[in-house]
Amino acid sequence: MDVTSPTSGAQAGPVRAPNTADDTAAAKTSGDFEMFLKLLTTQIRNQDPMEPADSTEYTAQLATFSNVEQAVQTNDLLKSMITRFDSQQATSAANFIGMEVRHEGPVAHDGTSNVLHTAIKPAADRAELVVVDGLGNEVGRYAIDPDAESIGWPSAAQAGSVPPGLYDLHVDSWAGDLQLDRTPVAHYASVSEVVLGDDGTEIVLKGGVRLPMSDMQSIRAAQ
Repeated sequence: MDVTSPTSGAQAGPVRAPNTADDTAAAKTSGDFEMFLKLLTTQIRNQDPMEPADSTEYTAQLATFSNVEQAVQTNDLLKSMITRFDSQQATSAANFIGMEVRHEGPVAHDGTSNVLHTAIKPAADRAELVVVDGLGNEVGRYAIDPDAESIGWPSAAQAGSVPPGLYDLHVDSWAGDLQLDRTPVAHYASVSEVVLGDDGTEIVLKGGVRLPMSDMQSIRAAQ
């Protein structure tokens, strides 16, 4: 049975739009288009009337002009479509605020125990929960039941020795003397906000953890 700390008073946070490189790229393409137009008109205006440019050359230049124009229009259309899609996705994701999402990202420890869902290899006869702090330092390693589907962390005995903060957790396991593949642990965290990140819609979880929508495993009502 999944057990998590109850959440209360959940309020919808704002949906924010990020600063991306899209505007810079669009401005550069538009600038290239305008520069090409100025060069072409200057060439036509200053050509020698007695020896005008070859019509084939003009045809090639006009074809290039057309390609540049289409590139600008295509870029604007794609930008508009992406913006519209991200906005729709963020609006839809705003319904998750106040709910709980299961994921394998960092655990925000606030002094209470978290329920972790393990995926230990069936062949394992020994397993350890490994705790890594935000600086990448291993700060704890605890023997756990290799047959357990969920565990509590920190335990009552460990709680006082674990300061609040973000932690990355995983399980190391062995079959005899053979170390098996490292496995992640999943847990539920409450959603406080939805933002438009550089790579699309992200949800902000307890403790400030930002999670791409694609990393969600499941979502449920707050427990």
